[in-house]
Amino acid sequence: MIILSVIVPLASRRIRREPILLIAVQAVVVGLTVFVLWPLAQVFIEAFKTGYNAKGFSFVQFKRLLEKPSVWKAFSNTMVLGITTSFLATVLGTLIAYTLTMTSLPGKKWLRILTILPLVSPPFAVSFAFLMLFGRRGLITWDLLHITGWNIYGPQGIILAQLISDTPLVILILSSVFTSINRSLEEAAEDLGGTPFHVLRTVTFPLVTPAILTAALLTFISSISDFGNPMLIGGGFQMLATQAYIQMIEMYDLQLGAALAMLLVIPAFIAFLIQHWITNRKSYVTVTSGAQTGYIRKQPTWIKGFLYSLTGFMAFLTILLYGSIFVGAAVNAWGFDHTLTTRNVRGLITALPQIKNSLIVSIGSGIVGGIIGIVIAWLVSRKKFPGKGAIDFSATVMYAIPGTVVGIGYIIAFNAAPYFWTGTFFIIIIAYAFRRLPVGLRTSVAAQKQIDPTLEEASLDLGASRIRTFGKITFPLLNRAFFAGVIYIFIRSMTDLSSAVFLNAGNTQLYTVRMFRVMITGTPSEGAAFAGFLIIIILIALGILSKLTGKSFVDMFRVS
Repeated sequence: MIILSVIVPLASRRIRREPILLIAVQAVVVGLTVFVLWPLAQVFIEAFKTGYNAKGFSFVQFKRLLEKPSVWKAFSNTMVLGITTSFLATVLGTLIAYTLTMTSLPGKKWLRILTILPLVSPPFAVSFAFLMLFGRRGLITWDLLHITGWNIYGPQGIILAQLISDTPLVILILSSVFTSINRSLEEAAEDLGGTPFHVLRTVTFPLVTPAILTAALLTFISSISDFGNPMLIGGGFQMLATQAYIQMIEMYDLQLGAALAMLLVIPAFIAFLIQHWITNRKSYVTVTSGAQTGYIRKQPTWIKGFLYSLTGFMAFLTILLYGSIFVGAAVNAWGFDHTLTTRNVRGLITALPQIKNSLIVSIGSGIVGGIIGIVIAWLVSRKKFPGKGAIDFSATVMYAIPGTVVGIGYIIAFNAAPYFWTGTFFIIIIAYAFRRLPVGLRTSVAAQKQIDPTLEEASLDLGASRIRTFGKITFPLLNRAFFAGVIYIFIRSMTDLSSAVFLNAGNTQLYTVRMFRVMITGTPSEGAAFAGFLIIIILIALGILSKLTGKSFVDMFRVS
């Protein structure tokens, strides 16, 4: 509780004339200390213990790791796949985002929806669809092409699945940045004789470097913490996330599991620091009153042909993959008996408790995370007090922490006295809210900076309290940022597996965990029914939120 002992007394001396502000600071500090810093600290502490309930500091767990060739194989596999997937997804996503925002490609509205569709399903649903189409008994490889000896299992399958599931996030990030670039910068380069390709290489892409690095970091962290895809399509290919799960859940070796989690945290945090260092070396500010959206860049025919083909292929592959899920749910036994049936859909009745649990957790974490994000954004963007930077950092640090590590940290921290919260709705909601807090926080901070402080000052001068001012002036202007955070956390909570496998229990089993087990042990058609139903639930929820916020499907994703 070092942060509490330092920040709160200092803050109380500075802001004791503002009791609401003091209460907000204290509540935020307690929340971040207990639900962010404490679980992460517990992973670190447990990794340096000699055994269960042991005292003292020791490197014995890391010595055990050194003695296990399988662990170092898993580490090298994880790093290679993380770097490979991050590079490919960032390149592919950047090119598609450029195509959708800077060219005259017909049908861009529908292509935008298709290219980001994987965001509304768990990442492992993509690998499941790949197996349905390109597996040993896949519709394309076996039924249509009659290929024998084909094997999609292994690193190639994991990379393909992660590429399809991670690229949409890159597309969203880069699309927003491409549309905000000041048009006059590129026009000036063209007036000086620069060719379209030269302008693209020397002006456009350098200006979006921060967004590209952010996208690369997020896809890298997503890849190394991925649990579902390696389990489904890895074919025994060892990864750190799966090794940590085996040690924690099957072997119940908390110390070795924590040491494995540390191996995930270190490269993720190094990548975070590199990204932060590069983007802070120079200014990339280009958005001014002259920035225009919808500006179509002139490109040579061969470049447009390549970009159109790439984007079209991505959209076609998405239709193919998700089409197989919905068709597979409607047939008797995918790969063997393709007669139509409702048996698989009727089987979803047994999953109603898990559906209810996931909706409770996702809606709850979305609301809690949205509120916390708004409050912290108000503190760090509007108020001055000692420790503000520490609060901002603590609220953002989860951005660089893999979901597997978060799940392990919460198991260790809240499965012993004085907290026995593991497996409860409360701790799952809190874990998801704080795990996804950085996105909602940054969105709210950006929105706060666009609000003129004189509006709030005028309300206070007229005698309104700070609470009334926040409720009547500030929050109505931030409602879109609030809903953006809620939407993001809701979707990610509904589709999460890497944290869920550690946090859920019998009475709180989540739908993604049940769906994953069905995909492992059941028939392909049963798994397809579970995946298709989850996609429909999320799309319905997005439709409701779209009506509430007045935003389109794509706009809601882009803002969040």
